[in-house]
Amino acid sequence: MEYIFNNNFAILKLCHQLEEVFSTSKAVRSDLYSMLWVTEGMIDLAIDEIRVPLDAGQMIFITPVKYVKILENHGKVHLLQFNREFYCIRENDHEVSCDGILYFGAPGVPIIHLEDQELQSFTRLIAVLEEEFEIVDPIQEEMLRTILKKWLIKSTRILKRQKKFVRENEPRAELLRQFNILLEKHYREYHQVKDYAKLLNRSPKTIANQFKILGQESPSMMIQQRLIIEAKRYLLYAELSVKEIAFKLGFEDASAFSHFFKSKTRMAPKTFREMHHLQTN
Repeated sequence: MEYIFNNNFAILKLCHQLEEVFSTSKAVRSDLYSMLWVTEGMIDLAIDEIRVPLDAGQMIFITPVKYVKILENHGKVHLLQFNREFYCIRENDHEVSCDGILYFGAPGVPIIHLEDQELQSFTRLIAVLEEEFEIVDPIQEEMLRTILKKWLIKSTRILKRQKKFVRENEPRAELLRQFNILLEKHYREYHQVKDYAKLLNRSPKTIANQFKILGQESPSMMIQQRLIIEAKRYLLYAELSVKEIAFKLGFEDASAFSHFFKSKTRMAPKTFREMHHLQTN
């Protein structure tokens, strides 16, 4: 069964069938923030062409920019989705403190593992959500939003605990978080660490040293990886020429983009696209 709240473009959805949102035949990009909780069995996803297996008791957070395909589905799930009109993560970060942890800023795709007590807590939230979806009155939207915020806060706490965010590293972790947020916002226009250092009022050397202490990749590597991820998305899923992709990603010309892409993937953009099309046809 699928539950949908839609009021003046503000959307909140809850469904229990993965195929209602994603496909087994092709990668799909959703316009919604997604929280996918596997309650039984296992599922196997490809997220931006990277295999992500999930077992019962795991919950994953998928940003709207990612492409998802179902490789295998042998489980049961709860999939909660919302758009920025229903709840804007960035503008309300002070309420839930998840921007840069659950969405956009986090490296990779965040996954949490629910213990017994946490499983019971989220099971109760699902029951309250389903009940609230059925109640249509003037305060329904605010009630649903309150439940969503509780879900986000609980998830953030679990992720912080499981990733061992320690107090003495909080200033460094906050620097990393802010860098990630700025990178997601500006990666098309800023390709140099010095640009982000200026926005953060830090020196490039300071940022690099702080990331090294955290065991994080260098800031220059993070910028390059973000550009490569978006380049691959365009090459795989958009009907754009290499020249158009280069322009969208802020490169001076197609030649500069092709050189950058090949230096990081050992493959020219056109070759990468052609090989993928041969594998999927």
